[in-house]
Amino acid sequence: MVFKITNSIRILSIIALVIVFFISYAGLPEQVLVLLDGDGAPVQYVTRNLFFYSSLAFIVLGNTLLYVLSAILIASPQKVFRVVANYIVVLTALINLFFIVSLSFISILNSRENFDYTNFAPFFYLSEGLFAVWLMAFIYSLVTAKKDV
Repeated sequence: MVFKITNSIRILSIIALVIVFFISYAGLPEQVLVLLDGDGAPVQYVTRNLFFYSSLAFIVLGNTLLYVLSAILIASPQKVFRVVANYIVVLTALINLFFIVSLSFISILNSRENFDYTNFAPFFYLSEGLFAVWLMAFIYSLVTAKKDV
């Protein structure tokens, strides 16, 4: 039951990621700004196609590897492996959230509108904070699951 709930959260995060990915891609210029220096001046650009295909490959590869790992672990009869599988599925959703934030930031950075993209930092901190909470819960669950074995 828990695996089905976490898996549906993962699927919703993938749907949101695909929507944000294509919306952000549609608004990108031919040369995509991907790196700024400390003063906010542009440093590195990549082509739109390179950004699209490399982002797509990174997203698909990451999601596939984590899905296969969780599918292998959930088939195990041991409780510890099932707990780890659930947490890997949640980790996939958190990584997808980080991809969503990153793609939104790249989209805002390259938009023709005059946005103050420095106010976007709390979203990155939210992603990292959720990962820290995930890590603490994962460690706690492993310790408790090992006591039950």
